[in-house]
This record gives sequence, structure tokens and C-alpha cells, in this order.
Amino acid sequence: MLAALLLAGIIAAPLGSIALLLPSGGHRRPAGSWPNTRRFVMAVLGTIVLAALVAGVLKLLRVTDRNVLLGIAGVVCASVIWLPATRQWNARAHLCWASSVFLFVVYLTYALDWTFASA
Repeated sequence: MLAALLLAGIIAAPLGSIALLLPSGGHRRPAGSWPNTRRFVMAVLGTIVLAALVAGVLKLLRVTDRNVLLGIAGVVCASVIWLPATRQWNARAHLCWASSVFLFVVYLTYALDWTFASA
């Protein structure tokens, strides 16, 4: 289980970071409720796209269906958990942060589990 989450994080974190390198529309900050709604919708859509890319790569690596679903669920949960804290960030920054923290937490959990489980 942890190995599947770690593999999903190894795939998601670079993809989330690459999103920051994509060109943006500009640096203006219009007022009103539409920019906040737009940022939220774009973060949710970005999460869906990132989860789909992770699922595609996991399928190419011939990971079992159960582990693919687990990896997708991990990436989506990490993104949803960070949505309130990153509500003022653009979607690309949100995806980069959420996927990087997800990889960090899963790697530490995996390393601790491996350390205590090994002889």
C-alpha cells in the first residue's frame, strides 16, 4: 500500500512542479468573487488532470487496479486537504505544493515503516 502511494507521489510531484513552468495569463489581481471562484475551480480541475496523469502512468507501469485507485485517492486527498490553506494561490502553485508535500509525507512514512519492519 505505501509503495503504491510512494510511486504515485514520485509521479505527481514532478508533474505538479512542471505545471509551474507553464506560461501564465499575467499578474493582474482583479477584485470581486469571480477570481476566488476561478482559482478554486482551476485547482479542482488541475487536481483531476493530475490524478488522471498519475493513473495513466501507473497503468503504463502495469500497477494493479487496486493500487492505481489508491494512488489516485492519495493525490486527490492531498490536494483537497490543502485547498483551504492555498485558496489565494493559483492552481499551479496549489498543485505543486500539494503534490510535493504528499510525496514528502508518504516518503517519510514509507522510510519509517521500512526501518521498523526490516530486521
